[in-house]
Amino acid sequence: MSFHEIRFPTRISYGASGGPRFSTTVQILNSGFEQRNINWAEARREYSFDISPSRGEDWAAVLAFFHARYGRAYGFRLKDFSDFEMAQQQIGTGDGATTEFQIFKRYVDVGEIAPAYDRPLKKIVADTALVWVDGTSLLSGWSVDETTGLLTFDTAPESDVEISVSCEFDVPVRFDTDLMQAAIPGPDIHHWQSIKLVEVRL
Repeated sequence: MSFHEIRFPTRISYGASGGPRFSTTVQILNSGFEQRNINWAEARREYSFDISPSRGEDWAAVLAFFHARYGRAYGFRLKDFSDFEMAQQQIGTGDGATTEFQIFKRYVDVGEIAPAYDRPLKKIVADTALVWVDGTSLLSGWSVDETTGLLTFDTAPESDVEISVSCEFDVPVRFDTDLMQAAIPGPDIHHWQSIKLVEVRL
């Protein structure tokens, strides 16, 4: 298993900067016009932050966390404070047979010039998911796998009913370095700067 179901300490990651990255190949033609090719169907998020300065328990927690992940070897959860919630949103329609639905978040273009972008949510925060079927809140009869983002009903929803979900979610990431290059300017003072995290595909 190359992923650990643990969240990076939020008191340390709160100041992170970053967000989604796409991959686009831009070719300049002889005419001067451009041809642009989309390489990735889904964005990949990247983050960076500084631990500066860090003392006592905070530094001990980071040191232990980095060792436990063996640098880049194991992924983990990160709370992206800029985008960690999904309000009530339709994720599917019942057909009388399907019991499993992947939770995703939909980003709608202002003016709807471009198609909506659906982002699969694979790391749901425990005890945050709420489910509605045809506008009625369901308190039982379903479960959410918080490690895959799959919503499973005990009984398949009837045909044509709307299935909606709200939840909080994390981003699956890993360190983008195997070296903890920390400066130690004084007793119990540590600086680790430009720490990079990258999203992992699951």
